[in-house]
Amino acid sequence: FEQFRSATLASLPAATMGLFSAVYHLFFASQRFRAHRLVGLCFLIQYAAAVYLYMADYDRYLDSPFVWSLPLTGLTQSIIAAFTFTFLPRKEDPGFAAISDKSVLSYYTVVENSFYAMQLVFVSVYLHQGYRESIIRRLGGPLSMLCGRSVVEYFFVFFIFYVRTLWPVSKMGAGLKNSAKNKSEKNMVILTASTYAVKIFYLFAKHFLGFFVNYLIFLGRVEHRGRDQRLLYGVQLLSGYAATVSIFIHTLKFKGYIG
Repeated sequence: FEQFRSATLASLPAATMGLFSAVYHLFFASQRFRAHRLVGLCFLIQYAAAVYLYMADYDRYLDSPFVWSLPLTGLTQSIIAAFTFTFLPRKEDPGFAAISDKSVLSYYTVVENSFYAMQLVFVSVYLHQGYRESIIRRLGGPLSMLCGRSVVEYFFVFFIFYVRTLWPVSKMGAGLKNSAKNKSEKNMVILTASTYAVKIFYLFAKHFLGFFVNYLIFLGRVEHRGRDQRLLYGVQLLSGYAATVSIFIHTLKFKGYIG
């Protein structure tokens, strides 16, 4: 592999060679965190392909495995991260780049990310009529007393936040209280504003991107291959970015690949 890599690098333009070298060192050069790196690369490749298909040919996207494989890979990545980065500090201050430039990412943030990634897997599958009927409404056994729906469907649509306490919680408020320590003076204003923006977005995402979408599907208000379904799958792709790619960007900043 090293001979192939050297020969390939020698034949590429300088800019392409730099990109190839950065990707190699980021994902393949080190044995440390190998599983996390490779699953992350798998997610990024799928994400690029899914976004392209969604924009270019929605019907092909809907019939592709990306509908379920992309969020499932994101969930897998979040679980691997939870078992990998156990050395991170356990604190309520989230510590990610959007709200601080002097703090380390909290282990609580890493672990709780799997909760939201799990919800994303459910809604992505639930939104697809074929998967909804063949998988979701068969999980847990459809009960006649539940109108032909499954226990799993009712749980994820109405009761998922009853188990939220099983995951640790990081809080935007803790990040604001700790501003003197986690924000540099020159970026204090913009990071404080960013923290409030993220806090508002979380509330919006919980109710509109989470509950509201599930309620629409539960009530049969989303037509298969219709405009609303297409819009909502676009929302799920953006949610995949928020849940997984945003954490990856934090890693790039921590490693010094971006400023």
